[in-house]
Amino acid sequence: MNESATLLRTVLCIGILTALTAGCSSNQGNDAASLGGATAVTTTSSTPTSTGAPRNAQGRIEKQFGESAGLTDQGTSQPAITFVLDNPRVRPDCTGFWQFTPNGVYLMMDIQVETAANYTTARTGTAGYSVPRTIDRNLSAWSWKAIGPDGNVVSDLVSTAALNCDENNTDVFKDPFSPASTYQGTYVFDIPAGSTSIFLDFPGKDIGWEWKISTSLTSTDTTGAPDGF
Repeated sequence: MNESATLLRTVLCIGILTALTAGCSSNQGNDAASLGGATAVTTTSSTPTSTGAPRNAQGRIEKQFGESAGLTDQGTSQPAITFVLDNPRVRPDCTGFWQFTPNGVYLMMDIQVETAANYTTARTGTAGYSVPRTIDRNLSAWSWKAIGPDGNVVSDLVSTAALNCDENNTDVFKDPFSPASTYQGTYVFDIPAGSTSIFLDFPGKDIGWEWKISTSLTSTDTTGAPDGF
């Protein structure tokens, strides 16, 4: 075999090997791309979706005192309004011009409300309820209810005695809220001693919140209890 034939065979073999190698590399790249695409789809599809805050048997969102509650704007998925109920305390009497005796005990609580910049146009829930129409004026003291020691709902927590208390400061909730604003107030409720919770429902809007009250806070011993040490 002459040198020209040998050289030709060598060139052909190198060409064939190069083509085979390129083909294998191309197939491996396609396989990797396919695997990467499948992984991306799997990751995306496995991302959990929000189902909203859990509700109790009465359909209310249970909250702790000091924990934020509120309504989310469906357009931004950010809070349109946030309120915090805090510092619950029970008193057998209060400061007032007249000396009234409560039907039960005075439950005092502080509340702070914050609205977002888009509050007036915000909508909430799958039905797209207007946030202002849902909550404006509905944080007044008259909107709240309690669960008494017998398990029954106590609807009227604003007695004449409670209205007489100087600590009562909820006038700010009588008017519509403004956007990008902060409000503070103090509730004074007249509740039965031993009440277990206080709650706020928005009828027809499928939303409500409930706060458990410590039994030691509203025990029957609180009514008219003498001071001592």
